[in-house]
Amino acid sequence: MDRDVLDAIEREIDQEAKARFPGTTVRQAMLLQYGDDPEIEPGALWVRVLLNADGPEDDQEQALTVFEQTNEAAIGHFRGYLAEKLREISQVEYAFTSNFITSGSKGPRAGYLVGGPPLSDIAEWEHGAVTFVLTSLEPADLETVDTLITTGIAATRTEAIRWAVDRIREQQAYQRLRELRPDAGKLRNDRGVLDAIEREIDQEAKARFPGTTVRQAMLLQYGDDPEIEPGALWVRVLLNAGRPEDYQETLTAFDLATTTAREQFTSFLAGKLPGIRLVEYMFFANNPVTFGGHGPRLSNPVGEPLPDIQEREHGDATPLLARLGPAGLETVDTLIMTGTAATRAEAIRWALDRIRERPAYQRLRELRSDVGKLRNEF
Repeated sequence: MDRDVLDAIEREIDQEAKARFPGTTVRQAMLLQYGDDPEIEPGALWVRVLLNADGPEDDQEQALTVFEQTNEAAIGHFRGYLAEKLREISQVEYAFTSNFITSGSKGPRAGYLVGGPPLSDIAEWEHGAVTFVLTSLEPADLETVDTLITTGIAATRTEAIRWAVDRIREQQAYQRLRELRPDAGKLRNDRGVLDAIEREIDQEAKARFPGTTVRQAMLLQYGDDPEIEPGALWVRVLLNAGRPEDYQETLTAFDLATTTAREQFTSFLAGKLPGIRLVEYMFFANNPVTFGGHGPRLSNPVGEPLPDIQEREHGDATPLLARLGPAGLETVDTLIMTGTAATRAEAIRWALDRIRERPAYQRLRELRSDVGKLRNEF
């Protein structure tokens, strides 16, 4: 989209943001497009609302939580305004102007979908047909998925990833890998050992959080939840629930009140068992499905592969939440179980590497370049 047009719309959005939030909360609202931030996909627009930071940098995470809790209604109304203003706006995020680098390669930020996900995606999530996989794409990987988008092979980056994984599954070499894949049951840890550790973790969780907040803490492994990768362990802390319509508000209050306790609990888990990758907090009763494919939940990383940490610290990778169906999940897990990749994120990058090696992809790159040149001639 023409930058002059975007600048005019950006000024309107900036004025609207400053009017909707109190005092001098908002420093500036920016309208970003593809190329302004590696996380923005071709054809999409983002709004980034920069907040004024009053306190020290190490308090910004909590300050952002307070901002979300205090301005819940204004945030919702602003999303509605943006959805009506420009249909290409897919996300609005709130961040501080003096962001420091975290494990996610950015300072604290809160992101919200604007237009909402497609109906087909919601239907998939409600039927449990999609599993979310957090991956990180290096510059060459981003170029690959974006080439697939700009040449019409896929509509989004996550669809491009599914397409790449599908191509791997069609190869004869992959069929031979499937034959070598061990039975999933052989990868599972002895449940008796895990049960003993689970009881310790459950007691620790109930001791660290006030009153009857925690109903149960569970130690989960591959096969217990499709989001858990081969070889990984998760801890799920089930909170006692009120009414489903109050879940999100209750979880936000829990988040704000237990920052220190959760940090200490995460450290306890990291020292207890090196295979624990994540601890998540969710409600005991059935959670209503949200745009994330699950009910309200809060999660904290416990441990992760060193290569992923190094990539983010050097700013070489862009995080992306991909969505894989059962066949795609089986494919990346087969790559892990047969030693081709260490994690699902690495398996996705491996699949994109294989796409990049094909002569047909090189022709797609040339086509993308030709389209760009033609646009510049108008």
